[in-house]
Amino acid sequence: MTTSPAARGRQTPPNIRRLPSWLWAKRVWFAAGIAVVFALATGYVVWALQDLPDPNQDVLVAGDVVVLDRHGHQIEDWNTAGHYHVNLRLDQMGKYGPAATLAAEDRNFYHHGGVDIGSTLRALWVDVTTGGLNEGGSTITQQLVKIQLLTPQKSIERKVHEMVLAVALEQRFSKDQILTMYMNRVYYGHGAYGIGAAARTYFSKDAKDLTPAQSAFLAGLIQAPTAYDPVTHYDLAHERELYVLQGMVDTKALNAADAEQAVADNVKSEFKIQPTARQSKAPHFVDYVLTKLESTFGSAAIQQGGLVVHTTLDLDLQQTATQAVKNGVNDLAWANINNSALLAADPKTGEILAWVGSANYGNDKIAGQFDVVLALRQPGSSFKPYVYEAALRDHKITLATMLNDTPTDFNGYRPMDFDNGAMGRMTARRALIMSRNIPAVQVGQMEGMTNVIALAHQMGITSQLDPGLSTAIGGSDLTLFQHVQGYQVFADQGRRVDLNVIKEVDSSDGKTIFNQNHQETVLSPASTYLITDVLKNYQYQWGFGWNRQMASKTGTSDNGKGGIPDSWIMAYNPDIVVGVWVGNTAPNGRGGLIQAFGESVGSTIMARFVNALPGNMRDWYKQPPGIVHGCGAQAGEIFLSGTQGCTPGTPTATPSASPTASPSETPSASPVASPSPPPSPQPSPAPTPSPPAPAPTPSP
Repeated sequence: MTTSPAARGRQTPPNIRRLPSWLWAKRVWFAAGIAVVFALATGYVVWALQDLPDPNQDVLVAGDVVVLDRHGHQIEDWNTAGHYHVNLRLDQMGKYGPAATLAAEDRNFYHHGGVDIGSTLRALWVDVTTGGLNEGGSTITQQLVKIQLLTPQKSIERKVHEMVLAVALEQRFSKDQILTMYMNRVYYGHGAYGIGAAARTYFSKDAKDLTPAQSAFLAGLIQAPTAYDPVTHYDLAHERELYVLQGMVDTKALNAADAEQAVADNVKSEFKIQPTARQSKAPHFVDYVLTKLESTFGSAAIQQGGLVVHTTLDLDLQQTATQAVKNGVNDLAWANINNSALLAADPKTGEILAWVGSANYGNDKIAGQFDVVLALRQPGSSFKPYVYEAALRDHKITLATMLNDTPTDFNGYRPMDFDNGAMGRMTARRALIMSRNIPAVQVGQMEGMTNVIALAHQMGITSQLDPGLSTAIGGSDLTLFQHVQGYQVFADQGRRVDLNVIKEVDSSDGKTIFNQNHQETVLSPASTYLITDVLKNYQYQWGFGWNRQMASKTGTSDNGKGGIPDSWIMAYNPDIVVGVWVGNTAPNGRGGLIQAFGESVGSTIMARFVNALPGNMRDWYKQPPGIVHGCGAQAGEIFLSGTQGCTPGTPTATPSASPTASPSETPSASPVASPSPPPSPQPSPAPTPSPPAPAPTPSP
């Protein structure tokens, strides 16, 4: 039987017939619900966009980043009032500024909508495979939304809001208007908001006059203006510049010949950055905090502001450290010292208590904005405790082992001491307390420098250390930050707790606690106690005049020609671990040599700091399990259990002509580190424990 056309027209379509009857019955309610959702979404977008500035108005909206110390006292209020902003039209930004920005941040900006689906999917894949929210995948439109409308917290919900607002934003404004807003709003560091301010801040010129190299350099800063600060991290900033220049070639904003010329341009020589007038009680510390915020939340966290950062710093100790450095540098002016850095932390928590990156942040003559706490320098003899610790841990030596301080050829490497002399046979304990070079190299050879370096890395030295024997006496570079981290392990009896600066962050949407410290046991309490027991006598041997018991070690570097670039002292007790560096610095990495050894730093800057510490920072260590006393000829010495000897005489270590540990047989190309000069010992009384009997006076 056939069906008439009229009947067929009255039939319900098959796809509708397949819907459940209850759903079809409530279709009106479902339609109403969907309409409400769309209405709410539209209302949210309209509400959010109402605060977006008009691109033609001279408006800069940015909240404060307030940095507080551990007691809630303000260190610095990072706000727009003290920052520089120049509002420009797109045609006033020149040819290269916008092109470089697109090459750095969003090369397909004019060819996609508010959201780049391909980039978003790639970022999502990275986040899923790494188990975190690490990749941005944001277009310039999304970045503008982040800066202007949203909090810096990373979450899936926030990312969805960002994408919705970016799509809506592109419905309201043209691409040129969005790019104009972005380039007037984005932060370039050194207080400069927008390309106009950045051009004047860095190069003292208008944005339209920027060269391709200068434009690429500024565009490279946008991703992380603190981490890429050219004053402190020029090499990283230059790498970003090269990346942007290649992007300008790829996007056909530059031809290959112009790009080669831009690569050859020396942008660094064109800087005209003026010393900042910022008001901060710990500027280098705040710079480091901002870097951490950038790495955790992205650069939008700094650009948007609206954050209160609770840090670990103690402003009272910071003031003590600042004055100790300032006055100590004056004390040491006779030695051509014009700069110093000090870093102090709580060894039990890793929390940084004081951070002085230079003697004067605003002094351009010493490159005061450069943070020496994070600079690579040779530590000299202050590296020796890592060498002795490795050998003691592995039972290669004991503190009673006899070492030979006599001229020795270690397969072509001939270390010398400051006096070009030798003190003959001595115990490992005395060799460390007298800071003799040849015995330290001998111990490094016995242990094997690969083992020494492995331990140093475990303790927090992250720089690349040369496996040659000169590293045993400080011939490889490390930073003061790393060095304090390493000594933190000694101070906390073998437990490493990563140094940290942020306790928590308050933002407009509530409190976010994000700081999770890495902790691990690197050494046994007994093993570290041996080193501490030696170093507790150092302050008396060298007459520092401190008013409390500390364990300490000095270091003095050598430029290979007998000159001294750096001097150090490291000190600790259970309550605090401190490192101090001194030297002579000038802009652009220049500087001179000094005439002071590490002992002079101990009796000036470190003495001023230690003697002004609170009275409750006087704790000392109890002898842990695993430590025993020797007997017979070694009755006065302490040992790891099982390594003590009870027979007459003392074991002797004899250096071999060919090193026994590989790869230490190849001498390092690094310059020989110089130990410290021997001032006449001036024992001073210590609170607890009682000072030891004065050691023999070293030879001049």
